[in-house]
Amino acid sequence: MDKEKINAKMSDEQLAKALGRYQAAESLCMLIGIILVAAGCISAVLVHNLALLAVLVFVGVGLLVFGALPAQKKKKALLRQQMGEFFDAEREKLFGKDPETPELPIDKAYLKSIDICSVDWTDITVENFHEGEHDGMLFSAANVSLSRTVEEKSGPNNDNWMTRTETLFNGLVVRCKGVCRVLPEVTVTSRFQKRTADDLKSPAAFLYKFSARTASGDNADSAVTAQLLEFVQAMEKAGGKLFGLAVRNGDLTLALETRYVFANVPPQLDLRDIDGIRKWYIASLKGMSDLLDIIKQTA
Repeated sequence: MDKEKINAKMSDEQLAKALGRYQAAESLCMLIGIILVAAGCISAVLVHNLALLAVLVFVGVGLLVFGALPAQKKKKALLRQQMGEFFDAEREKLFGKDPETPELPIDKAYLKSIDICSVDWTDITVENFHEGEHDGMLFSAANVSLSRTVEEKSGPNNDNWMTRTETLFNGLVVRCKGVCRVLPEVTVTSRFQKRTADDLKSPAAFLYKFSARTASGDNADSAVTAQLLEFVQAMEKAGGKLFGLAVRNGDLTLALETRYVFANVPPQLDLRDIDGIRKWYIASLKGMSDLLDIIKQTA
């Protein structure tokens, strides 16, 4: 597709076909690439054929880097170019325009400053960041992923070292200014224990799954009050599993593990359905509005 056609306004039918082609190319390249990389790793373990490993991994990674990623970028660029005005108008109707300089940024420096994760992380991805106002409350939100690089032994005799990326958090981060009336000043972080919602109904059970500290890092078990537990349960019912939260001077930062996509459409959505894109986008905004209502009522 040439540049002039991309810049021209498309009909829904034309856009559906173009997005469908990019999405199909991305999925096919990703599937074949992953299969080849997996086959290479299996061959290295079973038959110790390093040459075959190198070939399969090289081709597989090539498909991911030079096939899937370019198709994904073109898909996102076309979606934004063709539907960006609709997206912005719907978001601004609910939350207003994004400021030129955010008052509540969500970035590496800020999340490090509040120790939102108990495990040292090195890399961050922030997508769909927006700042706005809801019912008089200033907020910002973004989809965030935190990860780190780890080295571990590999090979049949554990005589080799393998480097891999470990994802520690993938979900939604929300900041709200001056919203907390009943929540204490506290930082809550996950202990990375498997759990269910029922694990959080008492302070003792909660503290087995999470640590509670002051801003200076001191123990703050006493801050796990009934009000805090009620707030966490309300958040988990509405948004996703709690990963961490911080309350500073009445301001709240909340991290929830969820597949919810803020002010965007989920990657698994069939992009050939243009009306479906519009409905999903509006639904994502409504989901944030509902979450902010619950925060304002319970924090």
